[in-house]
Amino acid sequence: MPPLYQHDPFLFLQRLLWFDASWTDLVWVAATTACEGWAMVLIALFFVYRRRRVTRRLVRATLPAFAALLLAGAAVQILKAFIDTPRPLAVLDPGRIHVLGEPLRLHAFPSGHSASAAALATWATLRWGRTAWPLLVLALLGGLSRVMVGAHWTVDVLGGWAVGVGAALVVWEGERVLARRRVTPRPEAASTPPREKAEVGGP
Repeated sequence: MPPLYQHDPFLFLQRLLWFDASWTDLVWVAATTACEGWAMVLIALFFVYRRRRVTRRLVRATLPAFAALLLAGAAVQILKAFIDTPRPLAVLDPGRIHVLGEPLRLHAFPSGHSASAAALATWATLRWGRTAWPLLVLALLGGLSRVMVGAHWTVDVLGGWAVGVGAALVVWEGERVLARRRVTPRPEAASTPPREKAEVGGP
């Protein structure tokens, strides 16, 4: 057992949140699917579009959302390559784990699904405040679903959330910098005196 996971409550959460009913499997599979990359793009488009009716503003608001997702995804892949930790199925007895979907064993930390969901939710909250609560709920359920389908340790999910929040904050700060540059007048334009009107006629 890697030291990172020695005290991970993975099995405890699986026993706590999984019930012997088919609907629980559907809930967790749906949540984990909604946090995949392609689904996050569609959700971002829907969430931005319902607030923007003008194409120009739609594009302007969508690009930062995509930037947050891309930055979170890139950070996750770099961390996975460097840290390279095993998933629960590679360490624990398979008979003790509730697995839904493809059995995964490698590149556990951090959770990419959790990072994507947290990135979009954080960025939308910074942009629109409390009205972004559905994305926050999705980020929570999506992260938990990675434990429930047997794909990630709890630490992986926490790490993914942290990466996603960090990516969103970087993009948000970049937006603020660009916004300040757009509204700040250029020094030469501010210091140039207005031209005097040419007099009509001669002296």
